[in-house]
Amino acid sequence: MTVWNDSFIAAGVGGFNLWKSQSVAKDLEYIISNSLKEKQIQNENFENALQNYAKIRQILNSPENILGSNKTKHGEIAEYLEVYIRNAKAAFNGQAEVATFNGVGRTAATDFFLKGVKTQSKFINGASKSLSSVLEHFNKYQDKTIDYIIPKDQYDIIQSLSNGQNPTNLSEKSIRSILKKIDTIEGLTGRPFNDVVKQSISNYDEVQIGKVHDTLQKNQEQMVHDNQQILNEIDEKADQNRESVHINAAPSFREGMKVAGTAAVISTTVSACVNIYSKVKSGTKLFDFTTEDWKDVGLESVKTGTKAGVTAASIYGMTNLTSLSAPFAGAVTSAAMGVTSLLVNYQKCKIDLDEVVTQGQILCLEAGIAAVGGAMGQTLIPIPVLGAIIGTVTTNLVWGIAKGKLGQKEEAFKRHMDDYMAGLLAKVDSDYYKIIQKIDKAYARFNTLIDAAFDVHANKATLAAASIQLAREIGVEEHKILKNNDDLMTFFLN
Repeated sequence: MTVWNDSFIAAGVGGFNLWKSQSVAKDLEYIISNSLKEKQIQNENFENALQNYAKIRQILNSPENILGSNKTKHGEIAEYLEVYIRNAKAAFNGQAEVATFNGVGRTAATDFFLKGVKTQSKFINGASKSLSSVLEHFNKYQDKTIDYIIPKDQYDIIQSLSNGQNPTNLSEKSIRSILKKIDTIEGLTGRPFNDVVKQSISNYDEVQIGKVHDTLQKNQEQMVHDNQQILNEIDEKADQNRESVHINAAPSFREGMKVAGTAAVISTTVSACVNIYSKVKSGTKLFDFTTEDWKDVGLESVKTGTKAGVTAASIYGMTNLTSLSAPFAGAVTSAAMGVTSLLVNYQKCKIDLDEVVTQGQILCLEAGIAAVGGAMGQTLIPIPVLGAIIGTVTTNLVWGIAKGKLGQKEEAFKRHMDDYMAGLLAKVDSDYYKIIQKIDKAYARFNTLIDAAFDVHANKATLAAASIQLAREIGVEEHKILKNNDDLMTFFLN
C-alpha cells in the first residue's frame, strides 16, 4: 500500500508539473497572440491614416482644380488639411472620421462639418483681418450655429492678448481693434468667443502653395514616429508580461507546501474510501463503524493532525460548507451516474433494497467524505458519530438521485430509506443534524442540474443546455465545454 501511495503522490506531483508547464505555455501563447493582434490593429490604423494623406496629395497634384488664384488658393487648401489631417489622426487612434465635406456645397456658407457641427474656415493674413472676415461672414448669413476656424498661430496671439499679454509687440491700436472684435462676435452670436472661434491644426504659412507639401511631410513623419513608438510599447508590454509569467512559474516554498498538502489530502481521501469500501463489503454497516473500525480506516487522525491538515486543505479547496466547489460537485455527478445504474438493476429485480442502499452509499462515499471534511473545519466530530453522519449524507445523496426515477417501486423504496435514516439519526444529536442539513443544502445546488442533464425523457436541446450548465457548475473550464456541433467535431478531429 505504501508503494502504491508513493506512486500515486508522485503521479500527482508529475501531473501538477505538467499542468503548470501547460499553463505557462498557454499564458505565453496568449501574450504573443495578443501582442500580434494589437500590432496588427495599430498597423491597420496607421494605413487608414495614410490614406487621408494620399487624398490631400492627390488634390494638391492638380492645383488647377483648387479655387482661387495662386495668392488665395491657400484658403481652400486649409480646408482640405483641416478635414483630412484631422481624420488621419482619428484613424491613427482607431476612431471614426471627425470631419467631412459630405452634404456641403463647395461655395456654400459652410465649408465642412467638424464633429457634426457646421464649420467655416477663415485663413486671412493677420489676426485682426481673420476676425473681420468672421464678422463679415456672420453678418451675411446670420447663422448662430456655425463655428469658425482661424490659423493656429493667429488664435494663439488672440488668446495671449485676451490674457493681457502682447507676444508680437502689436500696437495699442491693433490690440484694441482685436479685443473689440472679440466683444462684437460674442455680442452678435450670444456665445463665448472660444466657443464660436476655434483653433486650426495649421498655422497661416503652413497652408501656402509653396509650403503645404513640407507641412504634409512633417505631419506624416511625426505619425510614422508615433506609430513606431506605439509598436515598441506593445513589444515592451509583452516582454514584461512574459517575464511576469516566468517569475510566477518559478518554484517556491509556498507552492511546494501547497502541492504537498494537496497530495496528502488526496492520498488520505482515496485511502479512506478504499478501506471503508473493504469493510462495508465484508458486512459491516457504515453507521455501525466503531472507533476501532475508524482507526483501521485511518481517520482517527481527524481528532489530531487531520483537524489541522486535511480539514484545512478541505476548506482551502471548497471555500466553505454552504458553497462546496468542483471536487464535491464532480463527485456528486459521478455518483449520480453510478446510482442511476443501480436503480435500473433494482427495477429489473436484479438487486434488492439493501443492496441499493449499501452500494449507493459506497458510490456516494467520495462526495460524503468531501462534504463532511468541510464540516470538520467548523466542528470537531467525535469518531463514533462520524459513521452516522457520513452514512446520513450518503443516504440522502442516494435518495436525492433516486427520487422520481422508480415509478411504482418508489413508495416502497422511500419507506425503506425513511426507516434506514431514522436509525442513523437516532445516533446523531441536534448539533450534528444541523451539519447534515447544511450539507444537504449544498447538494441541492447540483441535484436539479444533474436531473436535467441525465433526464432520458428530455429532448436533445434541453439535455445539451443542462449538460453545459452542469459542466460550468462543477468547474469545467469554459473553453473545454462542448457547446455545439462545431465544438464536437473539433474535439474528435483534433
